[in-house]
Amino acid sequence: MLLKTFGNISLSAEAIIAKENKEIDKIFEPNYASGKLKVLLEKVDYVIESGDKCVIVSQWTSMLDIVEHHLKKKKLKLTEINGKIATKDRQERIDSFNQKNGGAQVMLLSLTAGGVGLNLIGGNHLFLLDLHWNPALEQQAFDRIYRVGQTKDVFIHKLICKNTVEQRVLEMQENKIQLAASVLEGAANKTNKLSVNDLKYLFGLAAER
Repeated sequence: MLLKTFGNISLSAEAIIAKENKEIDKIFEPNYASGKLKVLLEKVDYVIESGDKCVIVSQWTSMLDIVEHHLKKKKLKLTEINGKIATKDRQERIDSFNQKNGGAQVMLLSLTAGGVGLNLIGGNHLFLLDLHWNPALEQQAFDRIYRVGQTKDVFIHKLICKNTVEQRVLEMQENKIQLAASVLEGAANKTNKLSVNDLKYLFGLAAER
């Protein structure tokens, strides 16, 4: 009787593990939409229905690929600029996005490519999918839609998950902005590197600030 009980416990544990693995596998399926992605898609729908255009920014081209997959199902007109797109091919994509009537409705933009002086005033909404510890890099991306020639109100949307490392990154950004504002201009370069203490804080290995 005891052996039978142990056997049942073992089978039950295996069933639980199999179920958990199945749930994890769903995350990697092409049609899976995370909570953050669902919110993004809802907001993009609102922007397009309002007659506006938007820029979607991520540090990761793989994330932009996922977003692209879901937006294509909505039959939206998309264009993209990332590090793989040759400089000579970018202007055509920019011109398409900046058309007042027609052209691309959504620009998918990698964060690093977004800091190279692009003018994307065709859009007035920008969605940042993942935070970067250096707020200056994000600001460069925001400035792509907030430039001379912009005729609409500009909206910046940062999508942040509660109780994740993203909240710590946001707090770190705020600390670095305060530091840059309080020191001499020449010393502001201190914000360009992550210190060991910064890394400990991000991963919960240091005391709360």
